[in-house]
Amino acid sequence: MTGVPAKPLSPQEVESLRAEIPFEPGRVHLNHAGDSPSPRSVLDTQIALLRRESEIGGYEAANEAAAAEAAVYDSIATMLGCTRGEIARREHATAAWNSAFWSVPMAPGQRILTAEVAYGANAVGFLHAEQTRGVSVDVVPSDESGQIDLAELARRMDDDVALVAITHVPTDGGLINPAAAVGAIAREAGVPYLLDACQSVGQLDLDVTELGCDFLSATGRKYLRGPRGTGFLYVSESIVDRLVPAMPDHHGAEWNEPREFRLAEGAQRFENWEYNHAAWLGLGTAVDAMVAIGLDRVEVTVRRQADSLRAALEAKGFPVFDLGQERCGIVTTNVPGVAAPDAKGRLAAAGINVSVTTRDSTLWDFERRGLDDMLRLSVHMTSTDAELERAVNTLASFT
Repeated sequence: MTGVPAKPLSPQEVESLRAEIPFEPGRVHLNHAGDSPSPRSVLDTQIALLRRESEIGGYEAANEAAAAEAAVYDSIATMLGCTRGEIARREHATAAWNSAFWSVPMAPGQRILTAEVAYGANAVGFLHAEQTRGVSVDVVPSDESGQIDLAELARRMDDDVALVAITHVPTDGGLINPAAAVGAIAREAGVPYLLDACQSVGQLDLDVTELGCDFLSATGRKYLRGPRGTGFLYVSESIVDRLVPAMPDHHGAEWNEPREFRLAEGAQRFENWEYNHAAWLGLGTAVDAMVAIGLDRVEVTVRRQADSLRAALEAKGFPVFDLGQERCGIVTTNVPGVAAPDAKGRLAAAGINVSVTTRDSTLWDFERRGLDDMLRLSVHMTSTDAELERAVNTLASFT
């Protein structure tokens, strides 16, 4: 984020990175927005801790690895441009998002401002808050590009807004919402801002100060190439002392008197005591690897490959449903006359991994655009031109 354009990874660098992944030869993976295969270093880190647990016991192995586990917070903080005390370990992105969302004070009659591309799990949280807290969900419309309408967001900002919560990169297309611009509007109004970065961490170069968010929720299994069952939450030190987690335990809080407890300092108050120690260490290894490559270089490489895939699909006559002034590594399309789940199955039989994004994943956006289920092809920095060509040609054979 220096203002100097980053250089995409060279073909030689891509091949070197691919060589670190023990992926099945001949299989094409275009499902990085679902889960990215991990490098051997991530697997080795996990296996070493699991083996040590079997040799000396789980508590004892955790004690031995305490310094390494603590360093994972530093790795994530380095990646996001924050302090280690602003990072909470969580088991996945939804747990991270929910722990932030339900800690924000909300009074009956207040509003939650969100966008039309809100992820389904988040929308369920919004609607549950309507039912249980008496707040209302105010869905800000999209502008002509498909991103959240910033002027309309600013117009709707008022004293009765409890929270702004948007999805940075939606699950159903290439859109990148203007998260930093949203942050500036929320900060000006003094309203807490929760950013769902589940699909953006690892493929975009993020800095929480520039984004202006009070919370950022993320997973390890997608573009970070970390283990499943890992995630984290960023909570700004400027807001954390005003927050009470909905379900603190005696790791996030100290039971200091028979009838009292005291919340932990910083983001730790959002953590639980029990977690997968091997997976957490594996996440740290994955983050370190991405930081070493350079998230700015990852971002330009991913965008280049996604743009190439969109162009190839359109050249073959396939629709591309992606929106936004800025687009990322998620590409959505369909095969005319073939249902998306069927096309996915036929691609899988040909050794090509993709996903299907369904109506209930982003219902407001699907209804607004009149969409059916779509094929989702998500590239990463390791996706090659040959793989993209193979995927497009295979799709063309279905027509």
